[in-house]
Amino acid sequence: MNEGNFGSNSPVERARSTIAWLLAPVLVALGSLALGAIALGSRSITTAEATPIARAGGSLGDLLLTIETAPAQAGHLVALHVAMTVGDDELTLRAPSVLAVALAAGLLVVLGTMLLGRVGGLVAGIALAANAGVVVASREARPYALGILGVVVATLLLVVALERGGGWRWAPYALAAAALPLLHPLAASVLAAHGGALIARRDRADLRTAGIALVSGTAVAGCLLAWMAADRFDSSALDSLALDRLGRGLASAGGWNPVLALAAIAGIVFLFRSAHSLSPARWVGVLVVGLIAAPVVVTLLAAVALPVHAGALVLCAPGIALAVGATGLLLSTVRGLVAAGLGLLLIASTATIAMRLSQPVHEDWRALAAAVKRVKGPRETVVVVPEESRAAFAYYAPYVTTIRFARGEGAWVAVRADTSDRAIDASRPYVSTPRYALLRQFKYGDGLRLQHWVRP
Repeated sequence: MNEGNFGSNSPVERARSTIAWLLAPVLVALGSLALGAIALGSRSITTAEATPIARAGGSLGDLLLTIETAPAQAGHLVALHVAMTVGDDELTLRAPSVLAVALAAGLLVVLGTMLLGRVGGLVAGIALAANAGVVVASREARPYALGILGVVVATLLLVVALERGGGWRWAPYALAAAALPLLHPLAASVLAAHGGALIARRDRADLRTAGIALVSGTAVAGCLLAWMAADRFDSSALDSLALDRLGRGLASAGGWNPVLALAAIAGIVFLFRSAHSLSPARWVGVLVVGLIAAPVVVTLLAAVALPVHAGALVLCAPGIALAVGATGLLLSTVRGLVAAGLGLLLIASTATIAMRLSQPVHEDWRALAAAVKRVKGPRETVVVVPEESRAAFAYYAPYVTTIRFARGEGAWVAVRADTSDRAIDASRPYVSTPRYALLRQFKYGDGLRLQHWVRP
């Protein structure tokens, strides 16, 4: 593959350079691990994290029953269950996500090297590790990190089979393709990108074997997705995917970083329109664009019939990173440009990462639970709204009983809402008025309120 203009005539320097390139995936993975681990346990568990954490607890039999009812989170639940054998603090429960993203960043260096050469692979790995959206995903006990890892692993196995002669190498690829929905349902969308790459390489002698591996893996993945879709389908719960939510999801995939976005666009143009001697084969461009476009298209299609989470579009990040790697390959023709470009990218990434990590906490369930335990009277009750947030409250106050409707001399109501007015509106169905009157309301993050209702 393409290597750029970094050769040396000295055998000693060539040996050192080879060792450095061999260590590149490890160093990128360690850098990603360090970014994800910074103050990992300092933030409170959120509702989105607490629900799978509560489901992953208990015995192995309980876990299997939970997976049967929530197959879309199977891989994430297993990872949490394993983490709980070590501990149940915030840091331990988020550790699987940090490790998954670190491994994905390291493997992307390998994948990028096979597609774009050493320079392109290194730039791609750094672009993924320094993507603020990916860093945020690595610091949450949510399935996005495993989905990113699944996309990278499956694509790497595809490229290994394509570049190393196929044969038995298609078997592990088919297994990885089939397992993608278990890591994250949207991860399976990249199989469309893999199919596009195979079509672009239709001149291969063993294309039939490759097609069988892809079709078999896709068939199993399709069955799993159908099972998951049947479990999630609820026409009464459909929420249209508004353009602002789609925009936020795409911004997360691009790390809220204009430098990263521009570099990715330049890389895509280079892959398809450049006649440069370093230009990779056309199928590489098809694969990279497919890795970016497939999750977006599938999300838009799924939103017609299923509730979707725009935050899952962070799974586009590996494709975006590979596009940035293509720009690195182009810049490698002039000595010093790669270093300058990487420097600019890292400066912008540092700013966006610092901005995202320094944002105020959205749901501080830790502080709210501590306040309830401190001020709740013996004849007062506790209500959590909506009901799905009970798991977050129970994580920090496992011995405080919560009920559905307010009773007793007073009630402390924890409400997940963005404004005070919305919090009051959300709590009214659970608190009988004028039997109770709102005495005071406290804020614990931008999206969480604690209300004290008393008898007038």
